[in-house]
Amino acid sequence: MRPRFSDWFQRVNFPSTSKVGLGFAGEYWNARPELYEGWKQLRERLAALGRKKTKRELAYDLAHHLLEDVIVAAGGAERAITRLRASHTELLRVVAEHGNQAEQGIPFGISDTASIDAWYAFADLLSWSRIVIERVDRQPAKSKNFGRQGLLHAIKPKRLRSRCGRLFDTLKDGPVGKSRPLINFVLHSALVRHPVTGVNVGVSGEISLPIPDLPGSSVSHWYLLTWTGDQDGFAFGETLWSSIESFVDQLLAAFEDATPKRLRKRVS
Repeated sequence: MRPRFSDWFQRVNFPSTSKVGLGFAGEYWNARPELYEGWKQLRERLAALGRKKTKRELAYDLAHHLLEDVIVAAGGAERAITRLRASHTELLRVVAEHGNQAEQGIPFGISDTASIDAWYAFADLLSWSRIVIERVDRQPAKSKNFGRQGLLHAIKPKRLRSRCGRLFDTLKDGPVGKSRPLINFVLHSALVRHPVTGVNVGVSGEISLPIPDLPGSSVSHWYLLTWTGDQDGFAFGETLWSSIESFVDQLLAAFEDATPKRLRKRVS
């Protein structure tokens, strides 16, 4: 199956609606460099190299890549879900080869290389999910002198910015946004379970990656997680990926529809 990242890269760089790549035109971006982190440092770096740019040119340098940065982050999520799926497939093969003790009512689990890979792939998927969010909208990293950063805040056309904002709200209101406390826990504290604890095997041979309930607020220790349901990391990973995939598809459609008139391809 062709990777979605390849499809998205093609749409951004060789769009069917535009003579140039999506985001290439200056009309897409706010032309005030002082709105972007690092603009003074970039100006100083260029001056040291003997290159001088206008403010408009500086702003363009700081903004024109932001759409593709989101695509790259979504590509990271795709790589992670691909590895998670591969681990699941391998674990099913192991169960089929060695038999399923759960059929006899004996609790059964597997801990091997494939299950360890699954835990790390799941953690990577969580991380890339957060990165997608922050490529679109984030607090400035170092200074309070700047407003929020990311793709959404760099878009100049009001209609496009409003449409992308609604898409982003949907992403945040869905599983990607709701899993933020769990993502933060994995990034800053620990995996939800040690990778050698393996996976569970059900009576019918189904494989599950046991994960906790999604916490409603920040947690800092394993003991603060709850396990009231049979949450499965494989299934939740697919849900995360589906949300990201849908968001990127609609994001690119929004940029395609907003192609400046001077750059639109003529329909024969």
